[in-house]
Amino acid sequence: GLADALLQRGADVSLKSSDGATALSLAAGIGREKLVELALRHGVEINQRCGSSSGTMLMYAAYFNRPAVVLRLLRAGADTKLRAVNGHSALQFAKEQGHAACVEAFRQ
Repeated sequence: GLADALLQRGADVSLKSSDGATALSLAAGIGREKLVELALRHGVEINQRCGSSSGTMLMYAAYFNRPAVVLRLLRAGADTKLRAVNGHSALQFAKEQGHAACVEAFRQ
């Protein structure tokens, strides 16, 4: 697809929008598991911080209730100990939002 073609041609996935979001943090937050997988295959930094919250893809996926993305990121080695500027971890975001499926993904 288009994303694969862009990545093969060297698209910089670490670029940030004016509010600090990356394409991958947005992909994780809206549950685009295939885009996250594609980015991981192309060597994206899995724990890259972005946005004013200094969140990671794992935090965005947990906060927005994307259990399949959470599980994929965990299996790829996402750091569960990192904290956003408010001191919350990805697991805390999932618990705080009442996202049981995401919390369960952390237990697998």
